[in-house]
Amino acid sequence: MATLSSCPVKEEEEEEEETEDEEDEEDERDEEEKKDESGDQKKQRSAWVPNVFFKVDREMYHYVGQEIVIEEGLDSYAGMIWPAALALCHYMDTHRQELNLVDKAVLEIGAGTGLVSIVASLLGAWVTATDLPVVLNNLRVNLSRNTRGRCRHTPQLAALSWGYDLERTYPTSVYHYDYVMAADVVYHHDFLDELLATMKHFCKPGTTLIWANKVRFETDLTFTKNFKKSFHTRLLAEDGEMKIFMATCREEEKEGDVGMEIQDLLTEEDEEEEEAKMDDDDDDVTEEPHMLETEREDKEEEQSKSDEKKKTEEIMVVKDNEKEKEEKNNSIAADSSAITLQQGRAPIWVPSTNTGFGKDVYHFVGHDISIYETIDSFGAVMWPAALALCSFLDNNRQRVNLQGKEVLELGAGLGLVTIVASLLGASVTATDLPNVLSNLRANVMRNTRGYCRHMPQVAALSWGYDLERTYPTSAYHYDYVMAADVVYHHDFLDELLATMKHFCRPGTTLIWANKVRFETDLTFTENFKNAFNTQLLAEDGEMKIFMATCRE
Repeated sequence: MATLSSCPVKEEEEEEEETEDEEDEEDERDEEEKKDESGDQKKQRSAWVPNVFFKVDREMYHYVGQEIVIEEGLDSYAGMIWPAALALCHYMDTHRQELNLVDKAVLEIGAGTGLVSIVASLLGAWVTATDLPVVLNNLRVNLSRNTRGRCRHTPQLAALSWGYDLERTYPTSVYHYDYVMAADVVYHHDFLDELLATMKHFCKPGTTLIWANKVRFETDLTFTKNFKKSFHTRLLAEDGEMKIFMATCREEEKEGDVGMEIQDLLTEEDEEEEEAKMDDDDDDVTEEPHMLETEREDKEEEQSKSDEKKKTEEIMVVKDNEKEKEEKNNSIAADSSAITLQQGRAPIWVPSTNTGFGKDVYHFVGHDISIYETIDSFGAVMWPAALALCSFLDNNRQRVNLQGKEVLELGAGLGLVTIVASLLGASVTATDLPNVLSNLRANVMRNTRGYCRHMPQVAALSWGYDLERTYPTSAYHYDYVMAADVVYHHDFLDELLATMKHFCRPGTTLIWANKVRFETDLTFTENFKNAFNTQLLAEDGEMKIFMATCRE
């Protein structure tokens, strides 16, 4: 049937050639503008500023003789390119002999969009890029896009929460790196103690730590002082508030002190005011690359050892209170991660999709909708039922009038249904597991900002998990609940049905689109019909769209 036909438009080779020609013309114009700049203007330009030009949906950088395309997540601190990352990439690119990364093991902390890891990989390093689980999807795509077929070693990706159970997840007896890198990881957050503890955990004898930072807050200065006390430091480069430090561990530090590293950091902050006058000269020392902070601070640490022991118990009480809050937040994420691992099997029936690193363009509601796939999970590829539902909504606007309606989408994936519903005037909340939210949010924001009456929201939702507490029925009510291709070969069909029943209350209409593939689909369909008052809205072979209301 015509209403269920999808309309993806792949970028043709001719269009790609035209785009390349336009980019070449832009490059030529940039070169002409650079020639016209006066000598004074060139002197004023910071040394670390890269050659970069902006295009819609992506930014392009040039390092190591390569064109690097970065997709920003637009969802958090980790979804953007920060100036210290640019500064560090420029330094690595222009100091290849001083900082030889060929065949070196490199760990990046707080990799974000992955630019530093990409440049280090292009320079020959064996890189492991780490960040919080919620930002790994976009990071993985950027790494794959820019390193596949170009590098001696394929970069690896791993989740890392600063200061959290490090010896168990990354035991020092197993994990050793030649370099640990971090760029703009010090900003306005409450985890600076955990960050420094993480740096100390990985920066062991034989490891060089390189930290790039742009000073913004007073907390940056406090962290810098603690950083200098924790390591032997040297200032590699400086440009105003932009600084790049090189550090090595204090080998005389005992291994037994590692377990108390966060508490030690708090103790040092308590003593900071008393030592402020004596530390005034320290900044001048570190600005001279050939000098290290050594003997005087070591003596002061020995003199204050007895005082630190007395304060340890008090500090541990404070940290325990803080960790209780952190554990509450981590518990939901841990449960969600367990579900994700169970769903992570790669079935043989995954549909054929464009797995290149370009974009797919769809036409709905009179708009070109650009969708980026992350090719890493079920929620990262475009499924046919989503296209069918979008086509139905676009061609049946009177029958399903979404103007001003509250809509919830379950298993939003890449966000196409949410985008179309938003363009049709609905106030939409798109939900999925935490590990796919980054790309989901980027797709949604890219295609709705400036086009919609209501800016769609993105939220984490694990089917059947503590729903009355996280989404109480007294507070959350929706006119429509939508789901497309959420029934496939997994073990959470009961939880999915329970979630549908939780949100489908009196006054709510549930619209579910599905392509039948397995016997379990038929079983779920029977249970669905038994749970709700159902009506078949559209059908095209194995593709079906149901409308349902609750049994009052």
